Amino acid sequence: MPDVITSQQMGLLQVVAKNPGITRERILAIKGMTLADIAYLESHDLIREREVHQYRVSHFGEMALRRGL
Repeated sequence: MPDVITSQQMGLLQVVAKNPGITRERILAIKGMTLADIAYLESHDLIREREVHQYRVSHFGEMALRRGL
């Protein structure tokens, strides 16, 4: 069974899209966010780590946001 993106992970994807270059520390400071949420988005190529611990939305992430999955 495929992994389905949760509403919390979708919210994180939106946060990263609005704040390109957001750091891991700032993401983890958001209530309820975990390393597992970051790992899920990275493993499905929705976000990418450009600089050390700084994240940006990938092309697939932009497409997911446009489709509102």
